[in-house]
Amino acid sequence: MISLKKNDKIIIIAAVIILVIAGVGVAMYQSPKTENILPSTITSEKSFNVIWTVQNGSLNTISDFAGKKSPFGKTVVISEANVHTITFDLSWADDHMTVFKRMGLDSLTLEVTMPDGVYYFTETNKSAPGTGEGTITKTIVKEIIPPETTIKADNEREAQTKLNMYDDSWTDKDITINVSVQLGEIRILKKIRDKGNDFELKISYQYYNGVLEEDKTKNTGGDTSSPPEDDPWVEQEIPPYMSMIISTGCGRYV
Repeated sequence: MISLKKNDKIIIIAAVIILVIAGVGVAMYQSPKTENILPSTITSEKSFNVIWTVQNGSLNTISDFAGKKSPFGKTVVISEANVHTITFDLSWADDHMTVFKRMGLDSLTLEVTMPDGVYYFTETNKSAPGTGEGTITKTIVKEIIPPETTIKADNEREAQTKLNMYDDSWTDKDITINVSVQLGEIRILKKIRDKGNDFELKISYQYYNGVLEEDKTKNTGGDTSSPPEDDPWVEQEIPPYMSMIISTGCGRYV
């Protein structure tokens, strides 16, 4: 066995003390960082993909009368959001025609203005000879395509509350409709008798409806791979400097 002088022992003991202090310092410095990381790995949030599907809807049929001195006017609303198309289908039958139902044919005009004032149209058509029937069909197309998104929430009910309507510029807002008639009769007596025309207006529409679909590939849960921090049975990690001291056998001089 190598005999160490007294001065050598003092130097070794001092070095060991410095290493121990350094090892303890490193261990104490790492502990707060571990505490900050562990809680963040625990979450119960789920991911829900928003799938947009095209749905059909319609309003009640409007059956009314357009007079030669009193055009028909009305406002209607659509409650759904993300409206993509609206189709207006006006139909009528002229009840006053002459000369084999080919003269005195009335013309009807349909005018529609959407709530934003950007989308509107005016369309006129004449009653058909022989039958006196007439139609106007016009579709307004709003070029919107809601983007596919992902919502994070604890459950589907919470995700539903976070689902945005995307476009509600027409939702529950007044759509202005006017129907006017221009009489085709040129003879005074026939023209006096002709007051206007009955008509029917059907309104149908398409809109995007958001449906939630859980994405199980992205869901995260609690991290059970790490044991509880306060578990007394967990083997405590030995700081690197302490391992060095033990492996060299210098610990016996402390």
